[in-house]
Amino acid sequence: MGEIWDIYDVDKQLTGRTMKRNDWNMKDGDYHLTVLGIIKRPDNTFLITQRVLTKAWAPGHWEVSGGACQAERHLFRLSAVKY
Repeated sequence: MGEIWDIYDVDKQLTGRTMKRNDWNMKDGDYHLTVLGIIKRPDNTFLITQRVLTKAWAPGHWEVSGGACQAERHLFRLSAVKY
């Protein structure tokens, strides 16, 4: 089925509508919520992840992990960090 994202209005209120990831059927004034997670370690280095080479957009590039809505779980799942 793939990821389903909630659609928000300009005031960050749920509209009751959803969209499939990358479907981009939003109207003017529609938004979806994304979050980036920046993790700084005690040695002042940061956790970043490298995109897999099979990604359609920016394969192999380094990035700060993030995702739509449930970002905390998404971040830890992507980076294989145990919490």
